[in-house]
Amino acid sequence: MIGIIGFGKLGRAFAQGFLNAGVKVIAFDSSMKKINMEGVRKAASAREVLEKSEMALLALKPDAIHPVLKENPSSKLLISPAAELTLAEMQASSPNSGIIRIMPNIAAAENLSPIPYSAGKSVSPEQEKSFRETFSRVGVTVKAEESQMDVITAIVGSSPAYFAYFARAMREAAKDEGVSEETANLLLAQVLSGTGALLSKSSCEEIMEKVTTKGGVTEKGIKELESASVYQAIKHAIKFQSKKQE
Repeated sequence: MIGIIGFGKLGRAFAQGFLNAGVKVIAFDSSMKKINMEGVRKAASAREVLEKSEMALLALKPDAIHPVLKENPSSKLLISPAAELTLAEMQASSPNSGIIRIMPNIAAAENLSPIPYSAGKSVSPEQEKSFRETFSRVGVTVKAEESQMDVITAIVGSSPAYFAYFARAMREAAKDEGVSEETANLLLAQVLSGTGALLSKSSCEEIMEKVTTKGGVTEKGIKELESASVYQAIKHAIKFQSKKQE
């Protein structure tokens, strides 16, 4: 059974993903009204979640994580998605706990979240294996250096909003030409899904080369984006956000 402490947007997304995958979920939130998802077992306290789960996701704001860490039984594996808290800071509150830091996104609800992670010094090989087996059911786990987590936060945690921002502009352009919003949304969802599948097997450059014909409409469109400095704006947004995490 997986435990979830904090049932905001991310906690809810993971609960849905685990339920989709047939994993039992026990959850606690200071506002118990939030836990209204069928199939989720409600706990009376964070301690109950820690006692009754095999591992627990701390889907909490940074200032609420430390009190939970101090309550943790020493053998319990804890997983934190908090961007602002380092492994060392969390370990200081709970020296004997196995702690794994992750940076997922809300696509966990669809079992499609990237889940980059860094493991603390107290995490045993068996605990890391168990974590990967469990969390791979809601996405793809990838081990990363903790020093890379700030830029990973910008790429993974925020990217659904960035891609949706780009897709919204395309949707509105389609609507301006008479395409219905429903049709545009359906087409864009399929395009984004298909492009993601292609990216798992090919590089960005390879995909661009396959789609772009010299002198064709795609090449002209990319030149228009370049002239508007869209490429540089995207890079700037990622770098700006990663520096703000420091």
